[in-house]
Amino acid sequence: MKLPILLGASHLGGSGASRRRRASRVARLLLVLALSAGSLAAAPAPAQAATTATIYRPNHRVHFDAGTYTGYKFSASGTILAHKTATLSRASGAATRLRTTVPGHSGNWLAIVNGIWAGYSIHESNRTYLPFARLRLVAFAAGTHTGYKFNAAGSIVAHKTFKLTRASGASASTQAFIVTKTYLLIVNGIWAGYWVPVGSGVGLKYPPLGSNRLGLRRVVGGLDQPLYVTNADDGTNRLFIVQRTGLVRVFRAGLLQSAAFLNLTGKISCCDGERGLLGLAFHPGFVTNRRLFAYYTDSTGDIIVAEYTANAAGTSASATTERVLLRINHRTYSNHDGGWIGFGPDGYLYIATGDGGGGGDPLGNGQNRYALLGKILRINVNGAPPYTIPPTNPFANGGGAKEVWAYGLRNPWRDSFDSLTGSLFIGDVGQSAFEEVDRSAFGVGGQNYGWNVMEGFSCYNASTCARSGKTLPIAVYAHGTSNSIGCAITGGYMYRGTAQPAFQGHYIFGDFCTGRLWTMYQDENVANLVTQGQFAVNISSFGQGETGEVYLTDLSGGVVYRVVVNP
Repeated sequence: MKLPILLGASHLGGSGASRRRRASRVARLLLVLALSAGSLAAAPAPAQAATTATIYRPNHRVHFDAGTYTGYKFSASGTILAHKTATLSRASGAATRLRTTVPGHSGNWLAIVNGIWAGYSIHESNRTYLPFARLRLVAFAAGTHTGYKFNAAGSIVAHKTFKLTRASGASASTQAFIVTKTYLLIVNGIWAGYWVPVGSGVGLKYPPLGSNRLGLRRVVGGLDQPLYVTNADDGTNRLFIVQRTGLVRVFRAGLLQSAAFLNLTGKISCCDGERGLLGLAFHPGFVTNRRLFAYYTDSTGDIIVAEYTANAAGTSASATTERVLLRINHRTYSNHDGGWIGFGPDGYLYIATGDGGGGGDPLGNGQNRYALLGKILRINVNGAPPYTIPPTNPFANGGGAKEVWAYGLRNPWRDSFDSLTGSLFIGDVGQSAFEEVDRSAFGVGGQNYGWNVMEGFSCYNASTCARSGKTLPIAVYAHGTSNSIGCAITGGYMYRGTAQPAFQGHYIFGDFCTGRLWTMYQDENVANLVTQGQFAVNISSFGQGETGEVYLTDLSGGVVYRVVVNP
């Protein structure tokens, strides 16, 4: 995260170190969506449901790229009947006016061009395959779906079948690539588009949310550098808003309460570089034990994780109840402080720390398993004070600091648990060119996310590096020219609320510098990113209310917004 230094009024600046960005992360942003089940003419036609009676009407000029082509023929049940391979020595073009159902026409094939799906093809005795080059609208019909997974050579390595109980749709405007976790979707024997299996199942569990569907609805303003919003899960439906300058404010029933819930202004250092009050977490048993935890930087720049106790009514907590759990030396640089804390489904407290600052990890903390910086830490705050080590921590018995849960992070800025699956999502801020989203399954620790040996899918500042043993991101985006796309990721949440069904099963995140939002639905290590627009905000954090609704904080504007799906 790159937080501004305030010079009088809000001013986006920051220290020199805090404005540096990570070098090359490969922007493998998978637009794993659908190709047309309807017209492939120059203008997109309305989506048509894919069924056994669907007639595909390609009337389109297509291009032959030179290269090796492999075509796969499917039966009406989705079984592969045959495949053929041909090599085209030079590029050429052709037009087709095929009007036929797929199961009833023995000349219809799916073409794979050097491992990349290229479209329907017509194979005749002395001809090669005709790849279509554009993605269009597609409708997913209810029915039985079979997905086929191809490797880079075009060979089928796996297939899965599932049943979709209701129709859904999607669209895209650029070509997508077949990678190790992406499937071609066959609906009742007819190809209907790209398919990504979701969760532990094998299907399009949640219909993809279209691009530019999200908006921001103002909830409350007049705040002083808000950078987090959360809830106590105590049935009060209060929003607790963390202000970087040291106060925790309460918004309830449409009103911002004048008295602070917690005042730490006398303990924190703010606002040099990226320092301040950075995180807040309520104990899962807050209703009865009134315990809560904060993450801040003190007057020396050190990271402090401390516990507080609220009053019996749960309406306020005093700084005098503070009990420090962790103090981590962070005095050399004022950036890369991390700042997220949260309880996992296992009841343990997770803590995200930055690598100690500077450009390129000059302190060498990212890959040092014995250092507490550049890590996700996991501690048990329910045992003997100040805390105990969970016995399943990866280095509980040696090989690293006992508190370390995962390592190889640069500055994990805003992380969250999926309330349904328990997966941990991490937004890790980049150095100079790329930003990344990391993910781990519930209960799986010991990951090395690569920094500073790797950035995203690439070696950092080197042509070769040791890639083995690294856990790669599930999504990466590029900064773009002059940081036009972004420069600092803000991790978000998997939406699990009930008020907005179209949002269900989508992870939202954004960029602090440009105000851009993205959503993705994903499984395993495949992510499908969808652009949701650009807003005039500095996205310092996302947060959740008790009902699962997602909120966004605007640091410089002093506003909390609710994220909504537009009609």
